[in-house]
Amino acid sequence: MLRITNLSKSYGRRRVVINVNLVVPSTGIHLIRGENGTGKTTLLKCLAGLHRFTGEATWYKSDLRDYVSAAFDDSAVHERLTGLQNLSALLDIPRHQAIVHPIIRTFLSRELLSRRSSSYSLGQRKKLKLAAAFASGRPCILLDEPNAGLDDHGRRALRQALESAEASTCVIVSDHDYSVYGDLASSTFTIHRGKVRPDREPEALLR
Repeated sequence: MLRITNLSKSYGRRRVVINVNLVVPSTGIHLIRGENGTGKTTLLKCLAGLHRFTGEATWYKSDLRDYVSAAFDDSAVHERLTGLQNLSALLDIPRHQAIVHPIIRTFLSRELLSRRSSSYSLGQRKKLKLAAAFASGRPCILLDEPNAGLDDHGRRALRQALESAEASTCVIVSDHDYSVYGDLASSTFTIHRGKVRPDREPEALLR
């Protein structure tokens, strides 16, 4: 169970995330939707331990940072390494294990894995980061607008990964477009001006 208690984040006098209190189940796809600039990415980066914040974020009673993996567009990729070498380092597993990992193979071909990451397009880099997040084995995955910039293959791979993860993993997706994930969502929330509120049941959003 993910518990967020009084989480707030400010930059100087500008309050970006304001007093968020949520309890999110330990499995399922949980969607945080909102327009650009409403605090979605900032909230997820706080949960990932990338930003300092006030309040608490725990996995059961432990620090969430020890149980989370995440995919952000601005996450660093080591350009001198191949995709396979990047994943081996990120996941701390041998390359021969990474290249046959079913989630990794869903997102990336052997040919792409063998190339240096400096040659990757933005969409290919996103696939690399998504593959690392899903293959991490962590019980909580944070995805920031994961569908943006993906080609048809990437969108199918993302859908397959979400369907595979929903029964065993807590996946939190932030996006301004809920239609891509709505039929998978166990719960949905809206963030507006830094404040988060629960939505109606996901089924109602599809009508």
